[in-house]
Amino acid sequence: MPQKADNALRILFKSGTILFVGLFVELAISFVAKLVIARVLGPVNYGAVSLGITTATIVSTVVLLGLNTGIGRYLPTFSDDARRRGVLVSAFQVGVPLSLLASLLIVVFAPTIARVVFTDPATAPVLRIFALAIPLAAVMKLAVGSVQGLKLSLPKVYIQNISLPTLRFVGILAVLSIGFGATGVAWAYVFSYLGAATLGVYFLYTRTTLFDRTSRYEPMHSDLLLFSAPLVVSTVMTFVFADMDTFMLGYFSSTGDVGVYNTIYPIALLLTTMLSSFGFIFMPVIAELYADGDTESMRTLYQVVTKWIFTVTVPLFVVVALFPEQSIRVTFGEQYVSGALALSVLSVAFFSHAIAGPNSDALTSLGRTRLIMYDNTLVAAVNFVLNVLLIPRYGVLGAAVATAVAYVLLNALYSYQLYRETGIQPFTESLLRLAGSALVLSLIGYVLVTDQLGGDVVATGAVSLAVAGGYLLAVLRFGVGPEELVLLDSVESRFGLDLERLRAFVTRFSR
Repeated sequence: MPQKADNALRILFKSGTILFVGLFVELAISFVAKLVIARVLGPVNYGAVSLGITTATIVSTVVLLGLNTGIGRYLPTFSDDARRRGVLVSAFQVGVPLSLLASLLIVVFAPTIARVVFTDPATAPVLRIFALAIPLAAVMKLAVGSVQGLKLSLPKVYIQNISLPTLRFVGILAVLSIGFGATGVAWAYVFSYLGAATLGVYFLYTRTTLFDRTSRYEPMHSDLLLFSAPLVVSTVMTFVFADMDTFMLGYFSSTGDVGVYNTIYPIALLLTTMLSSFGFIFMPVIAELYADGDTESMRTLYQVVTKWIFTVTVPLFVVVALFPEQSIRVTFGEQYVSGALALSVLSVAFFSHAIAGPNSDALTSLGRTRLIMYDNTLVAAVNFVLNVLLIPRYGVLGAAVATAVAYVLLNALYSYQLYRETGIQPFTESLLRLAGSALVLSLIGYVLVTDQLGGDVVATGAVSLAVAGGYLLAVLRFGVGPEELVLLDSVESRFGLDLERLRAFVTRFSR
């Protein structure tokens, strides 16, 4: 393995592990919060909250014009302090005023948006409150982009993965316990973004020169916007095929269907946890390797990270895809089980990310934002057409099918263009063997549980443990290579441990 790839892999493993834990905490808290909201408010009121969340998320991302990503891309490439400060100052000078303007417009026109777009005037107060979160969310995202550019992981965990969901959860419990409904939940979201944005500003004040007026800076508005401009279109198109189904369910179907869809969506979204963890630090690391012209290290890094993502994601995918009713029943409750088939379809959509790897982050690192824009625009158009055709007839299931087709197509396009640009592709012999083993074990376990055991809890548990053990052996046999053994050496030396027996055990089972 090339030395640069070795060093980069150690950085990715360390930061990715921290981010994985942080993201897992965030998703767990957010998942429980949504579970509480869904169970207490019911499908209709939860649907109204979901529309507000989606609106605030989309607008706060679009008005940034991709500047948060631009910060993550440019900071690692500059060593001059004036240019580094210029990246930060320029991004905030553009992003913050735009977010304030967008917030004001939604506050003013919330009744019109609720009546015309969502065909439900009752959602207007919720939209108006969520609009106040837009500038706060924008500041938080700019701060997280700064963290990414500095190749730090812990500040991002504190800002986005711990403070935001924790404050939101506490606020939700507080407002629901005293009897407030959807509007109270909306205020809880605003409160959480205020806390996260404050923590982000504190990090920027203590760790960067953004607020140091005595420091010189070189304006970077044009460079940032030139890089980020295609990302504006890409971001809009991404939301079209990621969130437009929520809006179109509200328009073509009902607020209740929006509530059902937004219970199954976060379950399926859990499949992207590992990808998101490594993708955050993957982009600046690959950008440095690309600047050095080290394609071989880039290829090694991409394939190893994809294998890790796939390995961790497979067990959750099997549970969600093959047992959707049980997954919904034990989380959000019986009233949402109608979305079971749609959950299986959505799980396929998000699992395609694990198969393809961090292709979007890699293309962004190469500066191919225009290609990303073209891909996203095409896929968004396909998704929009499918939503129009399928939602009026099939409701939640139609939205899920449209999303699944969009994500599979998008990953195919990203992967093809990454291969065409660099020769990098995610598939290795070890990944394919691991995938084959997982498929066989999953099918055996599914047949035994559904057809042979008749719901016997003890027997089902035994089969599940046996399948899990078989998968662990498959991981040891096909998923462990020289890169993982290098990381084992790193852990051993860093913590002063004697892992010789573990190394011998792992080596005995691996190829």
